[in-house]
Amino acid sequence: MSRINEVTYRWIDGPSATDTEWAYINNELAKRGWMALHPDLSRVLVAEIGGAIVGFSALQMTPYCGPLFVEKFMRGSGVAERLADDTIQFLVDINARGWIIVANSPHIPPLCEKYGMQKLQQPVYTTERIRES
Repeated sequence: MSRINEVTYRWIDGPSATDTEWAYINNELAKRGWMALHPDLSRVLVAEIGGAIVGFSALQMTPYCGPLFVEKFMRGSGVAERLADDTIQFLVDINARGWIIVANSPHIPPLCEKYGMQKLQQPVYTTERIRES
């Protein structure tokens, strides 16, 4: 029998995963410099052989901040900074593990840098599913 036939797959999440399973997954992420998963905001498909995890694919909810908009006549007044400050403070208050901001305006990178955010060097891909009415 080939090893591929021995592999089983199952989903785990906060309520269904053990502390040992989360520790294994987060340890593998840490080895690669990736953020740990939040058990309540993640679902992980694990591949196992004989009950031992040999691979996984994570789905995680990471807050996406945006868009940020201010009417033209109010730009430069501090409104954008206050909106950004209060949004980031909310994420800190709820103990978000991280967040994503798309800098689609030249005014956004300085705000991101103000909060110590890092610009990604990796390619980022997205998709938008159009919902049928």
